[in-house]
Amino acid sequence: MNPHRRLRLLVQLAGVALLAVALLASTASAAKVPPFSASAQYKALAKFVDKLDVLAGTPTAAAQKSAYDGQLDNKHQAAVNKSNALFNRAKAQANNESNRAFKKSSQTIRRSESGELAGLRSEYDARLASAAANYEAEFARIQKEFGDRIEALHKEIKRLRKQKGAAATAQQPQFQEAIERRVDRLVADGELEREELADLKAAYGKEKAAIRAAKASAAQLVLRDDAAAIQKLRNDHKRIYNARVATLQGKRDNQLGDLEGKLGAGRSAIERMPVN
Repeated sequence: MNPHRRLRLLVQLAGVALLAVALLASTASAAKVPPFSASAQYKALAKFVDKLDVLAGTPTAAAQKSAYDGQLDNKHQAAVNKSNALFNRAKAQANNESNRAFKKSSQTIRRSESGELAGLRSEYDARLASAAANYEAEFARIQKEFGDRIEALHKEIKRLRKQKGAAATAQQPQFQEAIERRVDRLVADGELEREELADLKAAYGKEKAAIRAAKASAAQLVLRDDAAAIQKLRNDHKRIYNARVATLQGKRDNQLGDLEGKLGAGRSAIERMPVN
C-alpha cells in the first residue's frame, strides 16, 4: 500500500474516534441544563399540593374548592410545560453540539496525520472515563433528591404521630389519615426512585454500547474511501445522538409521571374537603 493511501486510511480511523469523543462531550454539556426539580414551576406545584393536603379536613365553600381545582390545573400545566421546555432545550443543545462534532470529525478525515491516531485513542479513553463519572454523578443526584424527600416525609410522619398522641380522641382519625397518606407517598417515592435509577442505568449502557460499536467499526473503515468513511461517521453520529435523546426522553417521562401523581394527590385533597 502506498504511503498516501495508508495516511488516508489512518485519518478515517481517527475521524471515527474523534466523533465518539465529541458526542460524549455533547452528552456532558447537555447535562448542564438546570434540573427540573429546581424549577420554580415544579416547586410551586409541590408547595400547592402540600397546602391542599393540610386543608383537606377543613370545611370549604364549593366555590373555593372549584378555585383550588383551577389553580391546581394551572400549576400542573405550568410544570408540564417547563418539563417539556427543558427537554427541548437539552435535545436542541445535544443536536447542535453533535452536528459540530460530526463536522469536525469529517474535516479530520481529510486533513489529519497518522500521528494523531494514538493521541485520539488516549483522549477517547479519557472521555469514556468522564462519561462514567457523569453517570455516577447523576446516579448520586437522584439518590440524594429522593433521600431528601424520604427524610422530609419521615419527619412529617414523626410530627403527625406526636400531634396525634396529644390530640383529642375525636381528632385522632384525621391525624391517622394524614400519616397514612405520607406512608403511601414514601412507598410511591421509593418505587419512582428505583424506576429512575433503572432507566438511567439502561440508557447509560446503551450509550456506551453505541460508542464502543463506533470504535469497533473503525477497523472496517481502513479499506474504504473518504466518502464512505464520512457516511459511516454520519450513521454512527445519529445512533449515538438517538441514544442520548432516549435518555432525555426517559427522564422527561419520569418527570411527567411525578407531576401526574401530584395532580392526583391535589385533586384527592380537594375532594376530601367537606363543603361548608
